[in-house]
This record gives sequence, structure tokens and C-alpha cells, in this order.
Amino acid sequence: MTDLASGPLPVDDGGHDAIKGFAYQFDKTLMEIFQSPRQRLQIEGAQDLSGEHYHMQIKNRSGRFYLSVVGKAVRKMFLQFTSSRSASYILHCHFADQAPGTCRSLTAEELDGLLAGQFDQVEKELKLQFLKSFYINFSEDYETQFKNVLKCVADELAARDSVEALSYHAILHAYLRNLVLTELPGSRWVGLNDLKKAVKEAQSAIFTSIYVAHCGYEKYLKMVRRQYLPRRVNIPNLERVFSFECTQETDPQEIAEAVLSICDRYRIEENSPVPYFTFRGDFEDSSIKASLWEAGAYFNDGRGYHGGAFRMEILTNPPFGAARIKLVEAERLQELMTSVAIKEFHDFFLVERDEPPVLVPRPSHVFLQSHGDLIEVFR
Repeated sequence: MTDLASGPLPVDDGGHDAIKGFAYQFDKTLMEIFQSPRQRLQIEGAQDLSGEHYHMQIKNRSGRFYLSVVGKAVRKMFLQFTSSRSASYILHCHFADQAPGTCRSLTAEELDGLLAGQFDQVEKELKLQFLKSFYINFSEDYETQFKNVLKCVADELAARDSVEALSYHAILHAYLRNLVLTELPGSRWVGLNDLKKAVKEAQSAIFTSIYVAHCGYEKYLKMVRRQYLPRRVNIPNLERVFSFECTQETDPQEIAEAVLSICDRYRIEENSPVPYFTFRGDFEDSSIKASLWEAGAYFNDGRGYHGGAFRMEILTNPPFGAARIKLVEAERLQELMTSVAIKEFHDFFLVERDEPPVLVPRPSHVFLQSHGDLIEVFR
């Protein structure tokens, strides 16, 4: 009888393999984008990766190649092929016993074996068509692909050294992961410009944290104040949204004073539109509205009267007296920004930056320790 306690316990490394598999897939996605910079790719949609003329499954395996191991991937691609026959179908994979750079197709008998039990009633002609559109591409292992991706990151994103290339690589993986987690299947599109934007935004966030840590918060606020002193502040007919991140510790009175300071800067009677303000996070909405009202920041929130049903036309084009500001609920921000041509989006965050739900040129992100600090910024 074997003494199980005397030997090492069996190791289930499924979690590690799954994480490594996603990393391998993300690196392949980056390579495809760098090699075809004008196209946008769909990730984690009908297949792991899709371009204009192809669909791809991506697998990384440390063992030997057997057809049964890739059966699920082949069946998934064949299912899509039954309704979309104009593209190529590629199984991009690494196996320990297969030389990188080699390709193979399937025989009719091999495909029948993989489809048995699920596609028994499919016509033979359809299977033959799929065989002409499908091939298996054996590629390099995880480590080799990783090195190749780092070189592309350094070249395409102008990283100054290997350390910066590594940091960009981490930023891009986080961006792709967030795209998969936050967007619905079919909406996860990414291209080279998206990658560049992700790196630029991360650089801005890193710069902010380093500046505050090394130069001090007071100097940081002075820098922000200089950024908000442009000559074009009061350009007529320029629609703006100011977004505030709030927490349970947020002081509604500070919010009210900050809003009034912004209005004094940006609102000129008969010459510029009423600014829009939105608040996000864990906070009590009524307390902020009460403080705004008490401070004289009379607002229009699209409801017409207390407790009334929201109507976008009341918010954007009020039928009654003009208010100094307009309040838009966070969940209605996208609806507003598709109805009104917002030219500027200003995000004041305490913990986490927020991106506008609709594309806006050069959105502004300002870190704050307290909303009351905006009074100094806009004085």
C-alpha cells in the first residue's frame, strides 16, 4: 500500500495555467495590433481574437499536442463558421513538441472525430468548406512571445529602456483586462490608438502621484491652478461637464462652495452656457442638493419640481427661469453627452479617476484631498 503522507501532495496548477493562458492571449493580441496598426481587433467576443478577415482561438500548453486537447476550440470556431463563412479560422497555439512557425490543417476524418456528437447532422460539404478556411498555427512559448512583445512595446510606444517597456506592458495588460471585465461581448474593440491612450493616461496618473509625493500637495495645487487659467476660459457656447467623486466623508458644504467658485469662473450671463455638474460614488445626493440651494447655487436637475419625473429636455432646455447650474445624475451622464455636444470634461477625483462615457478631446483629471481645495484652484 502506498503511503500518501510520505510523498509530496499532488499539485493542481490549474489557476496558474489559466492566468498564464490569459497573459499569452493578451500578448498575442498586442502583437497583432502592433503588426497591423491600422486595424481594430475584437477580444473575447465570438472567439478569443477577431480581425477584419479572421477569427482566432489562442491556446498555450506545456504538454504534447493531441487533437483532443484542441477539440473544444475547433468546435467553437466551426459553430461560428456555420453562420459566418467568409473569414479565416485560426487556432494559434503552443505545444512543447511542436516547432514554432509550423502549420497544419485537419483531415476530413480528424474533423469528423472532433465534431462527433455535436454536429452529426451537418452536411459534408459544409465541413469541407470549413477545412479550407481553418488551420492550426504552432507558435513560440510564453517566454519567447513575451520578449517579442516587449520589443514591440519599446519600438511602437517609444519606451526609453527595458524598465519603461515593462511598465507599459503592465499598463496594457491591465487595460485589456479592464476592457474584458467592463464591456459586453461584441463591444471589446481595441487598436493601436487605444493602447497609446491607455499608456498616456497611466503616465498622467503616475505623474500626479509622484508630483504630490515629492513636491508636496500645495505645490501640486498651484500647478493645477495654472492649468485652469487659460485665455479661452469664457469662450461662448462651450458646453462643459464637471464631475466630482464623492465619499461618505464628503462635506456637502465644500461641494457647494466649489461649485459656486467654478460657476464664477465659467458662467457669464448671456455669453456662455450653464455648466453641468455630476456627482459619483458613495454619498447622499439630497444633502449635496440641500447645501447647493442654501449656498445660492440654484440648480436645474431635469425634474421641474421636487420629486418630479426626470426629462432630459427640461435639463438641457428648461422651459422656466434660468438656473446657475445644471445637475445631471451619474447614470444619466451618457444620455446627456449623446444629446449635447460637450466640449470639456473635468474630473475631480479623490481615489479613482473617471473617464467620460462619450469621447471628449483631452479630458482633465485632477486629484484632490478635499473638494474645498477647488476654491483655491478657481479663486
